Amino acid sequence: MSKTLFQSVLIVAGFSVLTRFLGFIFRIYLSRELGAELLGVYQVAFSVFMVLIVLISSGIPLAVSKSTAKYRVQGDSGSQSSIVASALVVGLGIAIFVCGIILLFSSSLSSLFSDSRCIYILITLLPAVIASAVYSAFRGALWGAQDYFNVSLAELVEQVVRIAVFALMAEWLFTSLDGASLAGWSMSIACVLSALFVMIVYFRQGNRLASPKKYFKPLLSSAAPVTGVRVTSSLIQPTIAVLFPAMLVLSGYTAEQSMEAYGMAMGMTFPLLFLPSTLVGALSFALIPDLSTSIAKHEDKLIASRVLTSLAFALFVSALIIPFYMGCGQEIGVFLYDNPSSGIYLSRAAWVMIPLGLSNITSSILNAFNLEVKSFINNIVGGIVLLLFVLLGSGSMGVDALIFGFGSCMTITTLLNIAMLRRHTCGKFNLLRPLLLMIGFIIPTSLLSHWVYNLVAFVMPDFVALIFGAGVGCGSFVMLCWLFRLVDVTGIIVKFKRKKSKKPA
Repeated sequence: MSKTLFQSVLIVAGFSVLTRFLGFIFRIYLSRELGAELLGVYQVAFSVFMVLIVLISSGIPLAVSKSTAKYRVQGDSGSQSSIVASALVVGLGIAIFVCGIILLFSSSLSSLFSDSRCIYILITLLPAVIASAVYSAFRGALWGAQDYFNVSLAELVEQVVRIAVFALMAEWLFTSLDGASLAGWSMSIACVLSALFVMIVYFRQGNRLASPKKYFKPLLSSAAPVTGVRVTSSLIQPTIAVLFPAMLVLSGYTAEQSMEAYGMAMGMTFPLLFLPSTLVGALSFALIPDLSTSIAKHEDKLIASRVLTSLAFALFVSALIIPFYMGCGQEIGVFLYDNPSSGIYLSRAAWVMIPLGLSNITSSILNAFNLEVKSFINNIVGGIVLLLFVLLGSGSMGVDALIFGFGSCMTITTLLNIAMLRRHTCGKFNLLRPLLLMIGFIIPTSLLSHWVYNLVAFVMPDFVALIFGAGVGCGSFVMLCWLFRLVDVTGIIVKFKRKKSKKPA
């Protein structure tokens, strides 16, 4: 990969790691403040909110970034200004319309949720939807200008503000508002401030807005397909948020127990599974424009090399912390959330990180090939499997239905994506050997991680014991991968730094 791509990945990854770390700390704090039941109520409302965010923030910034990059090459600053203005008008129009519908029919919409508190929490998140429309337009312009620093900094600012606002509101207003409502308002305030941040950066760089009249059609023609695909795909999450608690209630759970189970799964267990996605996502973010350039130049060998390197990187990163999760899952749940059940589910769900990481990177690569619609179909097929697990297995399996359903969903999506990549790149991408070896390594290293934790916990605090368990479990996994030549850190760094790849990884 090129040196520019390597530097972009470093910038995005550095900010992403810091932002995700702060978000992780906030998640722990939020879980302890709200408890499993109220956290479940918040997660249901948040899943609907995320569909609205995808509607505003998926196709529009991507279309603006592509157009901005094209107009910059052409030296057409007027068109750059107009495309941003058109994105601002379209985004705000959609956001205001959607928010108005929710406010107008809030009483009717509340009947869709198993808990009436969900609709009020959703209302507290609506200002964030409007702010995201502003954010998306200016973010797309900065992204198209390859200003990764300020784009990443804006996300960090949003996270910091969200944590600070929630902490202040919880300290002074907790007697009048419940924690879930505070979380909603803190999210809205953070989104407003991050939107102001990217807007200020945009204008301070000498950019401006111009008449958008002639640019609505090209913007919508570029943004609509991507938005439609991603919104449809994102509907799976709120569908699960409504169905899973309902199926638990039908099987004998109380409404409170169903929300507690959902909160424990989606608010405590699953966020830990997404931690490796920070590095995989950073690679995906920088890989798309770089890979698109190689596709345009028909550099077939270079494309195959980059795809294979990306898949291998995603596989290794996704599997790296599985030994720690499997070996010390229950202890992690107790330490982070004071909830041993969430830790037990973490141990059972750790394997999901492998297909999750591969699904993320393969979907991004397919996007670079302009195969968003086919990637969307693959996601829908996987989503149907997840829905079947929830509908048929929730009563007997409980949270395990979500775990195995999500893992099966990601596995099927990954296999379909890889098959599609093979057809479009003529590459074999044989990951079976490293995958099987890594799975074999996970079992002994997870047992070693558990044994080391128990040994150290006799004489040291739990936090120190967890650090030792993580270090030994993950370290021994890396050592085995190195001994079997599955990972070459030096080679990867050298390859990233090369301006041109000389041979496939």
